[in-house]
Amino acid sequence: MAAKKRTDNRGRLLRNGEMQRKEDNRYLYRYTDLSGKKRTVYALTLVELREREKQIERDFQDGIDNIKSNMTLNQLFKVYMETKSDLRESTRRNYFVTWSNAIENTVLGNMKISKIKQLHIRAFYSELAKNGYSANTIKLYHNLIHPALELAVDSDIIRKNPAKDCKKGIGGAKKERTALTIAQQEALLDFVKNSSRYKAYYPMLVLALSTALRVGELTGLRWADVDFKQGIIHIRQQLTYRNLGDGSRFRVQPLKTDAGQRDIPMTESARKSLIRQRELSLILGKNGKTQEIDGITDFVFTNSLGNPYATNSINLIIDNMVKAYNKQEERKAGNEHREPLLLPHISAHILRHTACTRLAEAGLEPKVLQYIMGHTNISVTLDVYTHLDFSQIQGKMESVQKNMRIG
Repeated sequence: MAAKKRTDNRGRLLRNGEMQRKEDNRYLYRYTDLSGKKRTVYALTLVELREREKQIERDFQDGIDNIKSNMTLNQLFKVYMETKSDLRESTRRNYFVTWSNAIENTVLGNMKISKIKQLHIRAFYSELAKNGYSANTIKLYHNLIHPALELAVDSDIIRKNPAKDCKKGIGGAKKERTALTIAQQEALLDFVKNSSRYKAYYPMLVLALSTALRVGELTGLRWADVDFKQGIIHIRQQLTYRNLGDGSRFRVQPLKTDAGQRDIPMTESARKSLIRQRELSLILGKNGKTQEIDGITDFVFTNSLGNPYATNSINLIIDNMVKAYNKQEERKAGNEHREPLLLPHISAHILRHTACTRLAEAGLEPKVLQYIMGHTNISVTLDVYTHLDFSQIQGKMESVQKNMRIG
């Protein structure tokens, strides 16, 4: 006797694995996933159920794990970070802090990765731009989202990466790195050198402009890294002040990249600034008050209590210098009936960019400049040449044209 064919309450034939529940008339489909586990999906209509069946069958054919695709972007990011065994611990923590601050509590972060479309990611980036995030900051978030989703593609969890091409056209305010002009640089140095309030920072300012150190490399510089005999400054670590999940504190950390570890030849201005700072350190050392950071107590630059500087402190000091200079310059210019030479906003990074520009203007070859700056990619170094004054570029062209044999 032939088996009775199964139908729904409307008399439609049901396929293998399909059922209709009597208690609420909902449809369900039972199947075995790629790992051998029994799974069930539900739908309000038979049409909807069979659309889901088609998707499941398509996933089977393509080897897509449709169960894992139900994880959220936040969950995927944690899986992705577990695969990054080559990261420094400080970098790993920075990535988690960045994700937590910007992505974790958003709609995107809590979406199932199987539901994320390119539209969602572009909308997320657009919202960040509207809220004042810079293009570089948005690209930082993209560089966490894209590889995490790429891992899901490579692992046959989703078919394609919805973050692909989303980096193109990222908006946001572009922070122009503008170097100080020579006149602005000289005005700042002259003011600080002759200021009773700020002259103690003169050696640090000169060294920053002589070496193009990153602010963490500058504040993390040790006397053990300074070789007066060989005329070399060894860059081996950086000092940071941040919360990496265990409270805010100073930390001596590895350099940002392998290229960051370098030996910088000591110019005469750098040597004189370090000698002057040594004299100040000896005076400060009489107090016997120094702060030990991860076993280090011989930091070159410390405050009156012998404690190192945080990046925010350096930027605040520079900002106060600029405000004091501009106030004085406006008064002097008024008395002398001339236009004042006012200084723009200056940060520690602008000092680094200014130093890089001065080295480029002096004719330092790009590859050498790349080494001094500690850049991994020379394209970052070459970007500084777009900030050279036209007169500097014109002078360089005139100096080399006599050696060019064209025509």
